[in-house]
Amino acid sequence: MLGNQEIDLRQVCAADDAFLFALFRSSRETEFASLPQGQREILLSLQYRAQSRDYAGRFPHSESFIVEFCGQAAGRLLLNREAHEVRVVDIAVLPEVRRKGIATTVLKSLLAEAEAAGVAVRLSVWHSNPALGLYLRLGFCETARTATYLELEWRSGP
Repeated sequence: MLGNQEIDLRQVCAADDAFLFALFRSSRETEFASLPQGQREILLSLQYRAQSRDYAGRFPHSESFIVEFCGQAAGRLLLNREAHEVRVVDIAVLPEVRRKGIATTVLKSLLAEAEAAGVAVRLSVWHSNPALGLYLRLGFCETARTATYLELEWRSGP
């Protein structure tokens, strides 16, 4: 429980595969809206598998959670905990339950964990991702920038 009776985390299991793909699709589908449905599904499936392989290769010890809201799967959290940082590899929430404080609650819980452990929380975000505003409100600061991504870091204290 995350201090909020409506929001909880549980470990991902094999039965979550269809939900995880649907969540991925919901966050990317507008990028490919101009493609015919069949091509769009193939491309989204390929990208989902590529992303999953990339995450597994770069973060082999990561923990994968389903974010539940009112007892229903509502999002995903992929974390990589190291001695010096908590890396938010991926966090996503279904469009129909966005702006209900779900990601905020999950992230605030991680920030409290990191503060207690004396470590930083780091993540990458697309320049155009609307979640960037949330990260900045929570106190994340830019540490690096590429053509498409911002690297952000949160540290407790001054």
